Amino acid sequence: MKYITLVLLLSFSFCFAQKTYEFDTLLEYECRFNTTKSDTTVTQYLYTNSKDNSYYISVRDYDSLHYSLNFYAYNKYHSQVKVIKSKLFKSAEIDILDCETIHNSSSKYKFRTKEYDFVNLKDTLVNNTLNKTYKLSYLKSKKKKKRRKIGTIQYIIKPNTEYHLPVLYHITAYNEWDKERNIPNGIFKEYIFYNYNDEITNHYKLKEIKHTAVKLNVTKPCPPTMTIQR
Repeated sequence: MKYITLVLLLSFSFCFAQKTYEFDTLLEYECRFNTTKSDTTVTQYLYTNSKDNSYYISVRDYDSLHYSLNFYAYNKYHSQVKVIKSKLFKSAEIDILDCETIHNSSSKYKFRTKEYDFVNLKDTLVNNTLNKTYKLSYLKSKKKKKRRKIGTIQYIIKPNTEYHLPVLYHITAYNEWDKERNIPNGIFKEYIFYNYNDEITNHYKLKEIKHTAVKLNVTKPCPPTMTIQR
């Protein structure tokens, strides 16, 4: 019995076609992750497009010389690559051209939006300034929430950032927003994740907003492989 792996080359353009994503905003966050095992704080950067929130780039330290760059296009692609620290923020273009680092991102969980809803809360007072606030909540019972270990996300929005579509940072949150469009625009000043026991485990705080002009060139994922048995 012999196995042969064939790459399905559907077309030359399928393998090498590229798509360009544009970014006009660079956000810097201080991110605290608190679990039973550790309590750590890291810096994270987000590249976003103020007029299109269907994709973003997140950047964190990988080692002393590299960042870990994660690209997400909701319901389309995702990729994780290493980039050189000294070059990243000086570059007007970023290339992810190795098709093996690009992966299809399935939209099969869009039905989950039936289980969630955005709730607009009373404005939150931060440093004597009122900030619009909303949360993404699970609609099923508390018992089911604990059994499935589902948390709640709260967003506190920075004033005077209504020019930017919501930065949602989670595929279910994006799908729910795309369906309902019932929350205010704006960049989150704080992103707070409560676990199923209503304990804060992730807390992001905005440090800086910069205007930028960066393009990301992405090749399509590699064609699938097929194993044929003889």
